[in-house]
Formats: sequence, structure tokens, C-alpha cells
Amino acid sequence: MMGGHHAMSGAAAWLAITTNVSLGPVDLGFGLFDMNQWETLAGAMVCAGAAMLPDADHQSATIARSLPPISNVVTKVVATVSGGHRNGTHSIIGILAIALLAWIADKWSMATEVFGVVYPGAAVLAVLLISFAVKTMKFMPAVFCWVIALAGAGFVGVNAPDERSWFFLAVVLGAAVHIVGDMLTVGGVNWLWPIKIRAPRWFRRLPVVGGCWKANGRIAVPVLGETGSNAEWVLASALTSYVVVALLVA
Repeated sequence: MMGGHHAMSGAAAWLAITTNVSLGPVDLGFGLFDMNQWETLAGAMVCAGAAMLPDADHQSATIARSLPPISNVVTKVVATVSGGHRNGTHSIIGILAIALLAWIADKWSMATEVFGVVYPGAAVLAVLLISFAVKTMKFMPAVFCWVIALAGAGFVGVNAPDERSWFFLAVVLGAAVHIVGDMLTVGGVNWLWPIKIRAPRWFRRLPVVGGCWKANGRIAVPVLGETGSNAEWVLASALTSYVVVALLVA
């Protein structure tokens, strides 16, 4: 999937579990956290940014252009360590590594006289994640990207909800949604990386399902076709509509 579509899927996933959105008799949200409208918005931006983290293995991705030259160096290192695009960061190991990063960041807290307990680690990580998300809006000037990212991160660090598990969940959910999204394209992902269970040749020759298990061990449910396909744009449009409605409800 394209970077902006990953970000939108992350925001939609977060809003789906945090808001009570109903379409007639159908409930489109679970309302798992008691969050006000600003907390919900901050969580959606964090999850949207986290939904781009797995592409830290891609030197041409949006995340690589978010904070040059630092982001270029980071993506080059990650790509080398993870075995290239759609390998290590697009696997269970990748999700666990991102979860560890989020857990460490969220556990760093400080007591202040003015703001009480603050979370500088979560704030720093939120700056990066929110800047990733805002960067996907290509019409947004760079200075506004940083203003939004810093404001959102300050809110995360100082005025986070009482239920602290929200930040960890937002980061992990965003990363997982990214990998699921890529699995819906023809390229697929290898959840078990670095283990490669290759599809036998006879299976790859089967009609319809033959492309779901690949010679490189990746699994695909290619309902979206190629990255950037019309089907992907239709899904992204539906997710965008849902995000707008959910934010209005929130």
C-alpha cells in the first residue's frame, strides 16, 4: 500500500476501537477507552504515524523523506539489518521490536511541579510518528508539519489519558495494520521472517490461490492487486470517509 493509505488505515483502526460510531443499527466502533476529543485526535495521529513505521526498511518511502538527512540514514540502516523491504520490519519480529520501542518510550516518566507526571519518551516518539502521518499530506508545508507534530507530541507527553496503555496499543496497532495492508497486495509479506517456508511449485501453479503463497515464503491475499491500484484507492477513500465521520462523532 502507499504511504498515505497506510497512515489512513492506522487512523481508522484507532478510531474504530476508541469511538462509538454507529451507522443505523450497525456499530462501527468499540469505545474501549474513555478519551475526550483531543485525546482521540492525538491517538489517531500517533497510530497513523505508527502505521508507517514498518516502511523504515524502504529508502524511497515517505518515512525516509520525513526528516532528512537523519531519516535517510536510519532507513538505510534498518533496511540493511532487516534484509530489505518487506522482510524483517514486515513480520512478527518487526512488530515485537516496535512494541519494545513503544514500551520503553512510554515507561520513561518524570515528575514536574508545573505539569505533574510527564512522559518525555512518549512525547519524543510521538513527534516522529505524527510528523510521519502529517508528511503524507503532501500539500502541507514542512513548517506546519513540525508545528502539528510538536503540538501533538506535547499533548501526548503532558496531557495523556489516565489509561497509559493507550500509547503502546496505538503504536503496535498501527504497525500491525500496516503489515495486514501490505498482505492485501500481490507482493505479500512473510510474517515468520527470517524463516522462509517456500511454496512448492505445484501449489504456485494452482489457479486463484497459487499466488497467495509465494516462492520467497511471503503470504498474500491480493484483493487490492498491485500497490496503488484502483481497488486500493477505493479502500483508502472509504477509510478516509470513516475517519472524518468518527472524528466528528468524537
